Amino acid sequence: MLPHLNFVSLTGFATKDATIRRKASGQIKAEFSFEVNRPFLRATGEPVSDLFLIDVWGDLGRWTAENVKQGSKLVIFGTLNKESYVTRGGGREHLTVVKAKYLRPIDEDLLEGKVDIDEMKKDDWGRATLAAQVNIVDAAIDGSPFDLPRSGDEE
Repeated sequence: MLPHLNFVSLTGFATKDATIRRKASGQIKAEFSFEVNRPFLRATGEPVSDLFLIDVWGDLGRWTAENVKQGSKLVIFGTLNKESYVTRGGGREHLTVVKAKYLRPIDEDLLEGKVDIDEMKKDDWGRATLAAQVNIVDAAIDGSPFDLPRSGDEE
């Protein structure tokens, strides 16, 4: 049986400094909130964005806690995970968290001239738009000048 693919790529900025937590198991986790602008504006002219909670574990989590500050522009690759917790009132809440597996600071050059905003607004993407997104992912990985801790590198 083949595993299913759970992969998300995001570009945006941290809305607060990353904080580190040590779990009861001894594992290290950094977390921060991350804002991603959508490619359109509201009728009022206001930008539309999505806010995500980002979890980063282990050595990459330590690096994140030391380096990701409010306003940091990042590219993040990871997985979407549904989590639930019990509220103070005893109810159950659900949220979707991005578990970052790779992240790095970016500059505007990564996306400049490579994203067709009109195509991004469409409800469905053609092959060319999807290929452009894959090329951005490839450029983000190949262009990394940063020595980030990553496991599984096979170079």
